[in-house]
Amino acid sequence: MLGTWINVGAVLLGSLVGLFAGRKIPEAISRSVTIGVGLVTLVVGTQLAIGTENALVLLLALLLGGGMGTWLGIEDRLARLGEASEKLFPGAVRGTLTQGFVAATLLFCVGPMAVLGAIRDGVYGDWRILGLKSVMDGISSIGLVAGLGRGVFLAAASVLVYQGGIGLAARWLVAPGVGTTLAPSAALTEFNAVGGAVLLALSFKLLGIRDLKVGNLLPALALAPLLAYLYGLVT
Repeated sequence: MLGTWINVGAVLLGSLVGLFAGRKIPEAISRSVTIGVGLVTLVVGTQLAIGTENALVLLLALLLGGGMGTWLGIEDRLARLGEASEKLFPGAVRGTLTQGFVAATLLFCVGPMAVLGAIRDGVYGDWRILGLKSVMDGISSIGLVAGLGRGVFLAAASVLVYQGGIGLAARWLVAPGVGTTLAPSAALTEFNAVGGAVLLALSFKLLGIRDLKVGNLLPALALAPLLAYLYGLVT
């Protein structure tokens, strides 16, 4: 849960800075931070992806999961959620408490880093992914408070409930007496490898190398443990 608490703190700190600094943060600094986060995401994603013990499972999970996500239009649906939140307020007017809360919650809770980071935080106590997300959310909070007002502060509660809930559920699945049947080590290994591949795709997007539709790869995270389990039965 440490990663979630760091994320909550980053949102609150960024909101405080935004409340007093407003739009005074230069765009160049924000972009520099994004590039830094993208580079570290690239490193973390590579470390996780090369840990695979079955390249076939990794490949099938990405192919089938990516195809499923594309068919379901997950990335487009996420984009529409973001567009819908933008329509809740006029661009030049500070939003209401509700508008700031809704827009910030969508931004902070929807995406692969929130899901994958919360799971790794819950299972392994590895908060690196959520640490990277925290930097991005903190910077985003500054601009959101400047444009939407104090409702952004409340989104910290959404992050706590959403990511904390995922982390606790993941920890329960690998608890003694439960994890041996629901989450064997091979399944967790391939889940981490697929998660690393998703992070690599996200890093390309953050660095401006290629605008990949990372959201469409989310089903691969669910397929990886299943395919690893089925492969173990066959072999």
